[in-house]
Amino acid sequence: MRKASPMLTALPWFLGTFGILNIGYWVHLNLKAARSQSRGARELERSGSASSLAPSTGDIVGRLDIPRLSLSTVVFEGADQDVLERGAGHLPGSALPGEHGNTVLAAHRDTFFRPLRNIREGDVVKIHTPPGDSVYIVKSARVVEPDEVDVLKPTPQPALTLITCYPFRYVGPAPERFVVRAVLAP
Repeated sequence: MRKASPMLTALPWFLGTFGILNIGYWVHLNLKAARSQSRGARELERSGSASSLAPSTGDIVGRLDIPRLSLSTVVFEGADQDVLERGAGHLPGSALPGEHGNTVLAAHRDTFFRPLRNIREGDVVKIHTPPGDSVYIVKSARVVEPDEVDVLKPTPQPALTLITCYPFRYVGPAPERFVVRAVLAP
């Protein structure tokens, strides 16, 4: 009888360890997101008035709700990896919710923005902020290339742009972006 090579005997140990580490990382990210969302929601409910200062990275901007999709997430200032692991991120330099201009929010497709795959024209999008609520109506949803940055440009009227990676079921860094455009309800 032939003896198994050391590589073949180490393979199950390696795969098992790799799987456990991946599960641990997934649990860590989910706990981080849940804690951030809970803390953000409490802080948002406590704050009665808006700060006159521009938000800093990680500050709470508001809460995004799309009732038909049962999507609700706290929005933090910034679009770096840490912010996007905690919730949706408000792109610095874009308009704040309810202001004139283009409010740009981004989130991961495999966490907070997964429900966007079912968005439809006419859907209602609400953003709750300390100064008040803004209600937007979805006008379009489209897929763009990552270098198609015209969707980030300022707009003359209040608008909301939601961005996530596409395709939704893609594993790894996705090759395209899914962009939802909404306008402030009259």
